[in-house]
Amino acid sequence: MALDAVTALGALTARTAEIFRDEAIAGLARQLAAECVAVGRAEGADLPSGLAADIVARLGGRSAGAGSSMLTDRIAGRRLEWEARNGVIQRLGARHGIATPVTDVIVPLLAACGPVTG
Repeated sequence: MALDAVTALGALTARTAEIFRDEAIAGLARQLAAECVAVGRAEGADLPSGLAADIVARLGGRSAGAGSSMLTDRIAGRRLEWEARNGVIQRLGARHGIATPVTDVIVPLLAACGPVTG
């Protein structure tokens, strides 16, 4: 769940995995992954420490042209799966009283995304 939620940053920027090599984006991605981990733990998942950093390292280690299904959908003009990937983090975070500030910004941006044109 956390990996899929973090790939939303690529869909928002219309960029592939190379974006996770940028330190500013990697920092934002780690914060987003940490929110997902906190929510997952609150839901009862046994998640290892360091998972957020591992997710970002994994994404940054992908080939530069690798993209997510959400990015592919955005480029193709299809509806994005943001609700199942990011909206759920926002809802469950609220239910458990967990702050999700990065998710709270990303969700409305994803909802507003249209297809990539150019």
